[in-house]
Amino acid sequence: MPRIRSLFRSLRRGPTAGEQALLRRITEMDNALTRRALAAEEKLERLSRRVEEVTAYFAQRTHPLHHTQSNYLGDHTALTLLHGRHMLFVDTRGIDIAPHLMVHGIWETGYTALFERLVRPGATVLDIGANLGVYSILGGAKDARVHAFEPNPRLCELLRRSISVNGFAERVTLHEMAVGDTEGEVQLAFNIDWPGGGHVLPPGSTATGRPCRVAVLDRLFPDPGFRLDLVKMDVEGHEGHALRGMRELLARSPEVRIMMEFAPGMMAAQGVGPAETVGLLRGLGFRFWNIGFDSGLTPVEADVLAAESGAGVRNILVARQEP
Repeated sequence: MPRIRSLFRSLRRGPTAGEQALLRRITEMDNALTRRALAAEEKLERLSRRVEEVTAYFAQRTHPLHHTQSNYLGDHTALTLLHGRHMLFVDTRGIDIAPHLMVHGIWETGYTALFERLVRPGATVLDIGANLGVYSILGGAKDARVHAFEPNPRLCELLRRSISVNGFAERVTLHEMAVGDTEGEVQLAFNIDWPGGGHVLPPGSTATGRPCRVAVLDRLFPDPGFRLDLVKMDVEGHEGHALRGMRELLARSPEVRIMMEFAPGMMAAQGVGPAETVGLLRGLGFRFWNIGFDSGLTPVEADVLAAESGAGVRNILVARQEP
């Protein structure tokens, strides 16, 4: 009973000074914890928003069919984003490559994926038949030394601007010319609506073209120390002539890999058919792989390629070692 009476007396007189100080300290600690919890919640919310932004950013740019923004500049010219990262000028009249670049920012996804896997910083790359410069810009972005060859003056104008706006002038050199096995001048045929089909007219052709210079790469790059690491070539059947003119360059580039279009019908029409083209490459020690739409590689026998004819088109990789 004395203890109970003592408890009631303490309750009637209120907390002591020490107890009041303790209560104030507890209240302060509670308030501090509440403030910290609110600040942490705010930081967590900001972090969550940032994660969503970053996720959306990379999801857009790694998705094979992401949409991109294009800006029309007048005079049939637009500025778009290649792979969502690199500025690229295009001619809006084109109905083959330009629409894909303006809407999705991509072109030949499997082929470009393989190209980006093979190119290395500091590598020496030839882009033969550069067109709008997709591969030249991708090579420049990897800090490779790119020599781009394109005889179409309109495409060269656009590519020069793309090289400049990306800051690649010291990495990418544009040569406004075709590539072949005989130096001189030939007629170039092209349709502004379908610039990817531009091609050198074979001798005796009655089609309308415009003159363009032809360079022989063995003469253009005579330095024995100049070696190639990667070649991308798409010249609408003129590949055999180009390879003839770079035989010495290929011979002194033991690790070079060539990504090329292989169209037997167009090659035959240009005068150097698949058999001669494959024979030239096989004589230099090269082997062959088909390039799939997913950028996968499947070995193909030289004899199979050499015997092909007709209008079929495939993309192949040519290399001396396993890619």
